[in-house]
Amino acid sequence: MHTREIDATDLAELDLFMRLSLIGEQSQGRDKGLTARIASAYVLDGEDAARSLAGRGEHAEETAARVIAFMRAVRTERSRGWRVGFDLHGKAMESSHLDSPEITRAQFEWTGRVPGATAVRITEYTDTRTSAVADVDRLPHDDYHHAPEVPGAHEVHRFYRFDAEGPAVLPDAAAVARTREWMRIHRPRRYALPLLLLDTVRVVVAREVGPDQVTPL
Repeated sequence: MHTREIDATDLAELDLFMRLSLIGEQSQGRDKGLTARIASAYVLDGEDAARSLAGRGEHAEETAARVIAFMRAVRTERSRGWRVGFDLHGKAMESSHLDSPEITRAQFEWTGRVPGATAVRITEYTDTRTSAVADVDRLPHDDYHHAPEVPGAHEVHRFYRFDAEGPAVLPDAAAVARTREWMRIHRPRRYALPLLLLDTVRVVVAREVGPDQVTPL
């Protein structure tokens, strides 16, 4: 797994890190080195550079096409929210998750007027989900399917999910198989269409911000 040091609060840098972290999982078999180099070139320098690096010949071109298709399909979804925290009579308190910047700033101002409240603060939570298409018939053993180490992250989780179908989180290959079988039995028309399985890494980055820094994505 890629271990490059990053600033996880820099979203462009985080996205680059997550794509590079996928390279190791595409780098398998006798083409491991070539696959890794093609994927790195695609992420860092673009598709033309990746194809050029792969070189000519049927095998090289097929490898480049496979890696580029995989990397093209990687998708990123992101959301942001806040919590207002404070200390009251020696106890740390915190609001529920807030989705609105206006409500967050209003909550911060209101909390500052609470008698005895000190150390009023706002914590921003940015939730990034990076998903790659997985082969539902060739999932890795669960021992090899783990979340990457993301420096500076508040939370990191990895799971499967069917695109727009079924549970939002499938923790392992067995859960994927059970859900697939359930859809085959109970939703035969939906199952008749190709089911897109996503391998998702969820990274939550937390940082303390001031009220003037509470901004949406």
